[in-house]
Amino acid sequence: MKKIVIVGLCLLFIGTSLAIATPEINQQILQPMDLATAGTFSGNLSVQRPGPNATIIGTVSGTYGLQNRFGQFNGTWNIANKTGTVHGRFGRHIVIGKLNVMVNGTQKSLPVIGFLAAKNGMFVGRAMSLVGPALYFKGTYTQ
Repeated sequence: MKKIVIVGLCLLFIGTSLAIATPEINQQILQPMDLATAGTFSGNLSVQRPGPNATIIGTVSGTYGLQNRFGQFNGTWNIANKTGTVHGRFGRHIVIGKLNVMVNGTQKSLPVIGFLAAKNGMFVGRAMSLVGPALYFKGTYTQ
């Protein structure tokens, strides 16, 4: 019984965290993303919601490809004096991937999960990992 209560509380906390972390979406009905079958993207990273007062701390850019209802992406990121790669998959409004960085000559990777909204050549979202702050990203993609 104690294990069931603990697992239930963990699921409640994870669900609440995910619900709060979603980017602001005005429409309640999920629309399919308006993406070409392949293209490029580039954007900015910040620790605050994208807007006029958000402090840009880095950039992200790369390529994406769509297959059926899901897509994949590969790119590079740059924050201050650190650079690395990012790759993963996205579907509907969920992003799952890995962030890679070199630390003291050793390749380290972190799992990343996030949320994504894309429409009319613009995208916005939020990515979270086990280490570091949650990052907001906003930018453009080719159609």
